[in-house]
Amino acid sequence: MKTKKIPREHFVINIIKEVMSRRGVVQSQEDLCAIVLEKLRKYDKAYVLSPRRTKNIVIKIPNIEIKAKTKRIPRISKLETCPICDKKVSKIYGKNLLNKKIHIGYVCKRCGYTTDLEAFMPMKYIFIWRRL
Repeated sequence: MKTKKIPREHFVINIIKEVMSRRGVVQSQEDLCAIVLEKLRKYDKAYVLSPRRTKNIVIKIPNIEIKAKTKRIPRISKLETCPICDKKVSKIYGKNLLNKKIHIGYVCKRCGYTTDLEAFMPMKYIFIWRRL
């Protein structure tokens, strides 16, 4: 049985930067993972990488913007973590006509994801290279 290797994060970051600087835009996290994994396997055939880990590493790279295509789902009762970066979300409050504070949505302070109580959940991620 072949052993699998997990590449170091800094190595994956360098490969992702190289791929994104050449391509500019990648249309899904599965596509980005496949492209990065192909490059990684030129160094070692045993390397493995999941789309989720790829996305979590991309979040740490300031040159890459992540846009999420979303779909509407039934009302959210409670959102604990961000569907994009898996970090804790904060509640957004507003005031009604009686000047009472009411809960109107959620925001992630790490990646900027926002949603109201008529939840829009990510279906597909688009990665865009930005020159700083």
